[in-house]
Amino acid sequence: MQQDKPPVFLVDGVSNIAIHNGVARMQFMRLEVDGKAVPSHEVWVPLPAMKSILEALRKVPSA
Repeated sequence: MQQDKPPVFLVDGVSNIAIHNGVARMQFMRLEVDGKAVPSHEVWVPLPAMKSILEALRKVPSA
């Protein structure tokens, strides 16, 4: 029996970050073929979890 895999998203950037009621709401965007930026996905993260997420992202090697 194969388990369902979580969805995978490819994004080209962050278009907006807002904080409301202790939750960071991050809006990601992707680039269309013509180069136009369009909204892609939104991720909501409770502020107490942001520190560990940011620390993990800092460990990603730069290109």
